[in-house]
Amino acid sequence: MTRGGKGRRLAGRWIAALWLALPLVALQVAHAHEPPAADEVQQGDSTLHIIHAELLSVAGSGYSAPPRRAEDAKLPSDGWKTVGLPHTSGRELVPTSSAGVQTVTDWYRIDLAALAPSTRPRFLYLPRWKTLGQIAVYGDGALLYHSHGSPVHNGYNRPLLLPLNATAHTLSPASVLIRVDRLRSSGSGFSTVWVGDHWPLNWRYQVRQLLQVQLPFMGSAAFLAVGAFAFAVWLGRRRESLYLLFFAISATAFLRTLHYFVSGDNLPVPDDWFEWITVASLLWLIILIHLFLQHLHQQPSRWLTRLSVALAAAGSISTLPQTSFASLYLVTPLLNLMVLPMAVLIFAVNLRKALRARLPEGRLVAGWAVFALVFTSYDGLLQNNLVSPESVYTSPYAIISLFFVFSYIMFKHYTGAFAEVGRLNMGLAERLQAREAELEQSYQRMRVIENEHMLGAERRRLMQDMHDGLGSSLISAIRSVEQGTLSDAEITGVLKGCMDDLKLAIDSMESVDADLLLLLATLRFRLAPRIESAGLALRWEVQSVPALPWLDPSSALHILRIMQEGVANVLRHTRATVICFSTAVEGQGVCVVIEDNGAGFAVDEALRRSGRGLRNQQRRASAIGGVVSWESGSAGTRFKLWLPLYQGAVPGPVASEAVNEKRPLG
Repeated sequence: MTRGGKGRRLAGRWIAALWLALPLVALQVAHAHEPPAADEVQQGDSTLHIIHAELLSVAGSGYSAPPRRAEDAKLPSDGWKTVGLPHTSGRELVPTSSAGVQTVTDWYRIDLAALAPSTRPRFLYLPRWKTLGQIAVYGDGALLYHSHGSPVHNGYNRPLLLPLNATAHTLSPASVLIRVDRLRSSGSGFSTVWVGDHWPLNWRYQVRQLLQVQLPFMGSAAFLAVGAFAFAVWLGRRRESLYLLFFAISATAFLRTLHYFVSGDNLPVPDDWFEWITVASLLWLIILIHLFLQHLHQQPSRWLTRLSVALAAAGSISTLPQTSFASLYLVTPLLNLMVLPMAVLIFAVNLRKALRARLPEGRLVAGWAVFALVFTSYDGLLQNNLVSPESVYTSPYAIISLFFVFSYIMFKHYTGAFAEVGRLNMGLAERLQAREAELEQSYQRMRVIENEHMLGAERRRLMQDMHDGLGSSLISAIRSVEQGTLSDAEITGVLKGCMDDLKLAIDSMESVDADLLLLLATLRFRLAPRIESAGLALRWEVQSVPALPWLDPSSALHILRIMQEGVANVLRHTRATVICFSTAVEGQGVCVVIEDNGAGFAVDEALRRSGRGLRNQQRRASAIGGVVSWESGSAGTRFKLWLPLYQGAVPGPVASEAVNEKRPLG
């Protein structure tokens, strides 16, 4: 692994560890300004921290709207008792059948005599009020504030900061009365109270708002955004189900944390359905985390998956708002406690398998599971009013920690996939390079073999041609000399013909680049002296013709031999005085014509006698796809060699008629 890769892994682990520890820091910050509980009132330069109040609890049946003035409530003068703040009322873990009907109204009376009345704006800061009901605040008997919307999701997780004398030139009240409705079985929680100027209370309010509302919202929203990106990745890579699981976890976690920052009039659905969403999302969040961990360590537990899915489905169906649970929010704390053993079992099994598989992410998830268990247990105590209501719910921070832990795992998986692609590409490049080297070696060997084959074929061709042409002529000359049948002039002619054969064979090995005219020029250079020495006038009427792509050394030698034999026939047999060479394009080919003004001969009879020269011309023309023809009479002889422009072309009727047109030579 590279140094950069190790650095990224170390940085990722430190970030995940810091986010795991964030809830502990949040708890310390939230309680950093809490005073000792010994004094009744603690006063600073401009603030009053109230840690005792008088309480009057009035039983009733059903909720009622707060009166405009406290006097209208007709509260008795006796029955008040002094309680310490924060104050909690016990909750029934298993509510009775009448738990959703019987209500209690708690009145907290707070004396502000320690603060001199002032026209400066004074504020009341309440870190938390926790109840299934509404809250109302009175100053000197006048209604200053009351909550609206749902009595269940009523903003209990939001701190309260409100002015006590918002009207100009109004004195601050000497006493405050706070009215809190609650169901008898649900209990309630009421924190300490701060009264004072805006600035000393506002920073406390902002910190509490940040910890209880804003950070949970931002964390869950970021989790959902990254999950949406993972879903987009999955759409392009359907085989990577880990991205789909990550998206499902992020969406479920977002639903699970909705009730921490959505409340009051902002509820998108009725109370019962909203509560069901929070309960069901917790069940399925645990199942999805189980599937995610299984995908990582690749050791599935089918029995655990079936059991957990069955329990989650049963829990989701049985808690639907239209079932026997009249008020799901009354038993939510009990359901959360019942889910805890299943979550512990799932995490324990998956973490054991992850550690057994030596999966590095297993240790990270193990650390998160320990923190999540502690946070969930603590929130269970807070929800059941067993710890101070001023505490901060830590479950949202467990979700945020889960976001960073799983994001680190997904980031590692994503970069690992890229690294694997890079390794595969490198391996493919190496194999391709090796293959190219093998192909190059094979190509070189094939070239050597091909060159050897071509050289061998050329050698055999030259040997065959020299044997048939030059060799035969020399043998005939030797026999004639030995027998004394040839004169010196005839012997000289035979030897000159042998030299022409040898020169033409050598000339055929030169590259002519498919140019027939260049080949004919070579022929003229070799044969013109012999023609002129025989007393014939040479007329050269060769015109430009297209190139012949198929013209190679072997084909060139065939053409030279055909034309050489044609010239030899004129010199030997026709007693001509003029010989003419010409070219033309005819149909799908070109033709080369040799004409003379000699005596001529009977073509058909010569062919029947199987003359070797004419037959050789036909054979050589056929070998290169050409056609030879003769026209002979008293005015002379015309020999024509037709050559195709491309392999497979055939002479047409127009070309045949053109061949038969003979013109007299002057």
